[in-house]
Amino acid sequence: MTHTMLVDTEETVDTEETVDTEETVDTEETVENLWNRTLSIALYEGYTRVLFIMEDDLMPGDDIHIEPVQQGPRRRQRPPVDTLQGHPYLEFPDGTDAARHCQKLRRMHVGSHASIDWDAMEEIAETPRVRRFIPIDSPWHRLFDLAHTPTYRELLVEFISSFTFHPPGEPVPIPYPGAPHPPEVSFRLAGVQRSMTLAEFAVRCGLYMQEEIETEIYTAGLVVVEKPTLVGFWQVIAGENHWEHEKSKGRVSFVRDPLYRYLHHLLATSISARGYSREWCTTTDLFFLYCLLYRRPCALAHGLAQYFASGHHRQERGFLYGGAYVTVIARSFGLVPHQDPHLRTPAIMPTQMGMQSLWGMRVIKRFPVGPRFKNPNGGVWTEQPLPEHFEDVYPPADPADVVPVEDPPKDLDGPAVPQPPPPAGAPQFPRHVIRGHAPGAALHPDVRAELDRLNDLVGWLVRAEQDRREREGLPPIPLPPVRAPHQQHQQQHQPQQHQHQDSDSDLDA
Repeated sequence: MTHTMLVDTEETVDTEETVDTEETVDTEETVENLWNRTLSIALYEGYTRVLFIMEDDLMPGDDIHIEPVQQGPRRRQRPPVDTLQGHPYLEFPDGTDAARHCQKLRRMHVGSHASIDWDAMEEIAETPRVRRFIPIDSPWHRLFDLAHTPTYRELLVEFISSFTFHPPGEPVPIPYPGAPHPPEVSFRLAGVQRSMTLAEFAVRCGLYMQEEIETEIYTAGLVVVEKPTLVGFWQVIAGENHWEHEKSKGRVSFVRDPLYRYLHHLLATSISARGYSREWCTTTDLFFLYCLLYRRPCALAHGLAQYFASGHHRQERGFLYGGAYVTVIARSFGLVPHQDPHLRTPAIMPTQMGMQSLWGMRVIKRFPVGPRFKNPNGGVWTEQPLPEHFEDVYPPADPADVVPVEDPPKDLDGPAVPQPPPPAGAPQFPRHVIRGHAPGAALHPDVRAELDRLNDLVGWLVRAEQDRREREGLPPIPLPPVRAPHQQHQQQHQPQQHQHQDSDSDLDA
C-alpha cells in the first residue's frame, strides 16, 4: 500500500519567515510516533518544502510516495522584479490614473486560480451535495469552471490598471455641464480601449448567457446583504463567539462543515481573491458564501467588476487574481493570447483543488469506505442542514459610546412667580423673572457667593471714588436711590429717570 505525502514547492521567501510551531516537529521522531497526528517539516534550501503526513494515513512499513504540488509563495515575500517596464501594452499617458496604477501593479505577484476537482468530489462521495449548491450550467458553475483558465500577466496588469466601473443606477460626477455620461464598464485590453454596459461585461466574462440577461438569474441578483444577516449566517455555520466584530472577519477553521471550507477557498481565489489571508473569512467572502449556500441569486458580474475596480488598492506585496476571466474576455474579442508575440512572460496555469489539497486542508480521513470528510472527533462527517431562518446578530455596544443617564436637575427656585398682566396698549416684551423671589426659595450657594462678590467690588469702587473726590476737594457723588419693590416699579419709573439724569450731569461736571 503506497501512501501519498503532499510536498508544497514554493518560491524563495525571506529568511525572516517564521515557521508555525504547530507545523514544526523534531526530525528525530520515528515513524511509529507519527500515528494519528499531522507532521509538517519546513526545510529552507533555497525553496520551501512542507511535508504533510495525514492522520491514519501512515502505517509502519508502508512505502511513501512524494508528489510535488506547485503553490504560491508565503508571506513576507518581496515583490518581483519589474520585468514589464516599457511593455507596449503597459504604456499609458503620464499623469493619468491608469499610469499610476500600472506602475504599482506590474511589480505585484500574480496568483494562480483554483478550480473544483470533480473527480475528487466523486472520490469522497460529495458530488450530489456540491451539485445542490452549484448546479450544472449555472453562473456559479461557470465562475468556478472558468477559473481553470491560464492567466497572462501583461493582459491582467493592463486590464486592472485601466478598469473603471460605474454601477448602474448610482450617481456619477460629471466634469462639466453637458459632458457625456461615462460608461458602466471601461478598460483597455491588448492596447485597445473598450467600453460596455455591465450586462455585456457579464456575458463577455463568461458568467452569464445572453438569454439569461433578461431573466431573474441576472436582474434579481443581490449586490449587498446587511451585515447583521451575514454575522447571523456566520454563527449558523461556525458557532457563536467566533466572529471578530472589530476586524469584521472570522477564522475559517471555525467553520464546521468541511465542504463549506472547501467552497470558501474557491471563492478566496476567484471573485473575492486576495493574497495570503485565505484562513480568514471576510464580510465579502461571507456575502458570496451566503448566496451560494442559501441559493440566493447573486450579482456575480457586479462583484467581479468591483474586484477589478479595486485591484489597484491592494498592497504591493499582495497578489493579483482575476486573470482567468481576463483571458476569457480577451477570447470573446477574438484575441488568442498564447499566439500574441507581445506577451513575454509564460502563462500562469491554474490548479485544481483535488485530493492533495483536501489532505493538506486536513478535512478528510481514510475510512473503510474510502476517503471522506471527517468531523472534529475523527468520524465520518454527517451533513447538518442549514436552517431556513436565523436571527440577525448585531455587534456589541461599545462602552465608550454609552451615554450615562443623569437625573433631571432639581428646581432650586421653587414655583415660578406669577406675573402681573401687562398694561393695555403697552408693547409686549418678555419679562425677566429674577430667581429666588418665591416664598421659601433659596439661591444656589454658587449664585449667592457670586452676588456677594459683585456687591463687594461695587462698594469698594464707590468708596475709592468718594475718597479721591474728598482729597481733591470735590463734592461727593450723590448715590442712587434705593430701588422700590417690584409692585411700585411702574409708578417710580419716571422719578428714577430724572434722578439718573441728575447723577449723570454731576458725573460730567
